[in-house]
Amino acid sequence: MKKRFLASLIATFMLFAGAVTAQNGGIRPELPTEGMWLPLKVKELNYGTMEQLGIKIPADSVYNEEAPSLEDAIVRLNYGMCTAEMISPEGLMLTNHHCAYDAAAALSSTDADYLTDGFWAMSRGEELPIEGGAASFLIASSDVTAQVLGENGDATDQEIEERIAEIEAKATEGNEYEAEVKTMFNGNEFYLMIYETYTDLRLVGFPPSDIGKFGYDTDNWVWPRQTGDFAMIRVYAGADNRPAEYSTDNKPYQPKHFLPISLKGVQENDYAMIMGYPGSTERYLTSAAVSQALDVSNVDVITLLGARTRIMKAAMDQDDAVRIALASEYSSLMNYYKYCIGQNLMMERYDVPGQKAEEEKGFQAWADADPTRQAKYGALLGDIRSTLEGNSEITHVENYLNLGAFGAQAPIFALQNFSQLSQALASGDEAAASGTVESVKANADEFFTDYFYDVDKEIFATMMVRYYEDIPANMHPSIFGDILNPAPVVVMEEVTEAPVEDKKKKKKKKKKKKKKQDEVEEMPVVEEVIDTRTDSEKIRDWAYEAYETSLATDKGRLEAFLNAPDGNVLTQDPLFQYAISMVMFYQMNVGPASAPGNAKLEELRKVYIQGLREMHADEDFYPDANSSMRLTYGKVLPYEPRDGVTYSYYTTIEGALEKFNENPDDPDYNLPKKLVDLYNAKDYGRYGTDGSLRVCFLTTNDITGGNSGSPVINANGELIGCAFDGNWESMSSDIYVFPNLNRTIAVDARYILFVVDKFAGAGHLLKEMTIIE
Repeated sequence: MKKRFLASLIATFMLFAGAVTAQNGGIRPELPTEGMWLPLKVKELNYGTMEQLGIKIPADSVYNEEAPSLEDAIVRLNYGMCTAEMISPEGLMLTNHHCAYDAAAALSSTDADYLTDGFWAMSRGEELPIEGGAASFLIASSDVTAQVLGENGDATDQEIEERIAEIEAKATEGNEYEAEVKTMFNGNEFYLMIYETYTDLRLVGFPPSDIGKFGYDTDNWVWPRQTGDFAMIRVYAGADNRPAEYSTDNKPYQPKHFLPISLKGVQENDYAMIMGYPGSTERYLTSAAVSQALDVSNVDVITLLGARTRIMKAAMDQDDAVRIALASEYSSLMNYYKYCIGQNLMMERYDVPGQKAEEEKGFQAWADADPTRQAKYGALLGDIRSTLEGNSEITHVENYLNLGAFGAQAPIFALQNFSQLSQALASGDEAAASGTVESVKANADEFFTDYFYDVDKEIFATMMVRYYEDIPANMHPSIFGDILNPAPVVVMEEVTEAPVEDKKKKKKKKKKKKKKQDEVEEMPVVEEVIDTRTDSEKIRDWAYEAYETSLATDKGRLEAFLNAPDGNVLTQDPLFQYAISMVMFYQMNVGPASAPGNAKLEELRKVYIQGLREMHADEDFYPDANSSMRLTYGKVLPYEPRDGVTYSYYTTIEGALEKFNENPDDPDYNLPKKLVDLYNAKDYGRYGTDGSLRVCFLTTNDITGGNSGSPVINANGELIGCAFDGNWESMSSDIYVFPNLNRTIAVDARYILFVVDKFAGAGHLLKEMTIIE
């Protein structure tokens, strides 16, 4: 899904909130709605505000480890990539279309294109097994800060690591649970999370992409939105309802709790809350760190992912097989690319570095007002700034190594497989070498299944050129020098003789010729070849040539080699040499250069958060998102993005048809014919409202990437929607939240059921749900 952010300090923020409101639009929530709170703390920290906002169920119905409650219906999908929720007692799970996209793509082919046509299982036997899926349920959570940090809170990094390992091992002793200790507030607190994970997942319902991704990249992060971004998956268990490997004998999982679905709809000011697994926020960053994100990290993402996605899209548009195979990766990269564009735009528009700097003035004044505080916190902000400045160049290099240098697939394959194979061949152990060869063969079978040579080659060449041109020469791995300064080409001079008539003369000339040939052999002639190509052209040409000869780019070539493997040939492979050069450069130069600064920054940020919490001791703080379960609550509200513009809090199917009719040549706004027919007949069944059909709605809930698929729950604990996106104006929210602009976009539960029932004809699925009319 997407990205967002916490509130820095409510007290400090309120000093200039009036100016921000005037600058940034209106319709501000009358009660605080920002925050990604730990459900464990709901009774202690949040329930009073939730009551004021309108919740009607007790706190114990939200989070309760002793009895069924809402958290039992919330699923950590694929280890935190997304969120899902149980919606029936028979293992049926709801999440986003884009969260099931990878699974649907893997199950698709040109003959069964589920991405284009959708998929609906009309019986349990038709449900499709999802390879690599995981649905995790939170069993328990607890504060283990004292155990990790010790009585005095002065544990070393090594002690912290060892204690965490002990806690996790003890929590999983004698059971099949998974345990994870999560760091909160940059190492100031630690919480143990225990999960039970099910891996037998099967695809049940997946709308065609013209519904599930309606608007595609054009509408991504944008309101108004008319996207049916949902999918349904079933969780299966063994006979004892515990996790089990895939088997046709498995039964649908029976959850401790599932969410009833409300058809009552939503109205402005209705209470709304979300529980899910937000991935990452950085809301305690200083102004210097925000500026680095703006000027370095986000710019690098925009540059590199922009280039990669353009190459992918051009190929996908030409070939359905390429489109299906690359669809999930392209969608993910494009989402992050557009997110960084939006975040930069919004942080610059609303001067987030300036907002942070104003907060820091208050913190500095507070620190300097007391000698003890001044000793601990007085130099903190300056130290953070200088450390960031010292690490700025190396951060830029790291970004290019991570996003560019290994942006293509073949060099990664070469690195992962040829390193191990090279060692095995050099060891002289024939059994080990033989086993490694077989392993590489198996990996190659999988790798080349969806490998597209031309796309990968173009990405590789483009990323090499980008690295060479954008990164300073002193940060170039040795491979660039090898390409641009090759060894001289040695050419033997040809010697010719004119014909001779006299045999004696001929014999004499033969002797002279022999002598001259001997001299030629002894004294090679170096022929200078003038190369008029630019350095960038040389690098691109080398990249193309590397792909023409590498073992990692052609299955037949690799198989022939593996039938008679030769370590010398392997080590000369150009892509293997490239990969080794990049990795060695990182290990010898980049890692050692960045590690001290990164470690120092971690400690400085830990102390900074200590100071903020001490400064605002009467305020409740929530930790940054880190893929642990969180609760956010608020209301259904419209917003005003700019002067004279007010957005409604919901959209309807009429809006989808308007985009469809006004953009006949834009594939982003295609609609399935059956959906258009249902619209023309106004055949909305019990899911319509006042002669129309609502599609999406807005809430003030605080979410980010990882929350995709999270349930939007009303005051009675009933499902009213499925969260899938944020609005364009909230793009700063992973770092800084503007409550009057920040909105979550959710697909309306009534539209979900309409698509399942009226469009897909899968009404049998509704029979296992509890639907509140």
